[in-house]
Amino acid sequence: MKLYQHCLSAIPLAVAGYAAAGGSVAAGFMAGFSSVLMDLDHVADYVIHNRGWGGVEDFFKSCEEGRLTKLYLVMHGFEWLILLWLLIGTGAAAPWGVGLAIGMSGHMLLDWLGNRHIVKPSFYWFWFRAQHNFDGNALYRVPPGMAVEAVRENRV
Repeated sequence: MKLYQHCLSAIPLAVAGYAAAGGSVAAGFMAGFSSVLMDLDHVADYVIHNRGWGGVEDFFKSCEEGRLTKLYLVMHGFEWLILLWLLIGTGAAAPWGVGLAIGMSGHMLLDWLGNRHIVKPSFYWFWFRAQHNFDGNALYRVPPGMAVEAVRENRV
């Protein structure tokens, strides 16, 4: 998904976090904050791929067009959501933890639905990416390099 879409989704997620944690401002803040900032792991993947920073415009194009050859995305894993929700279910999570789980869950759901045309169905499981050595050629529907051409020709 695009950054502006995640920013827009942060508002209802913040409200949901606030409400779910019984009016906790910390939970509301964390839900909104985490739903956007969990995408910072894309920056690390981009820098690894390019061996440096090539600018904001190139960063967004590389991510949106599926050009990265390695996809670690350490924050993007359904496994982390399961762990967070288990902590909440056992009563071990603070209100901000409830917000974190709501924000990250919303983000992941939107990514999973919005990026189906770019990545394979199991992409958002960290174990799946690890099993494929985080290799973009095995994780993207269209391997890096071919993806730019495919997007331009509207084939994906």
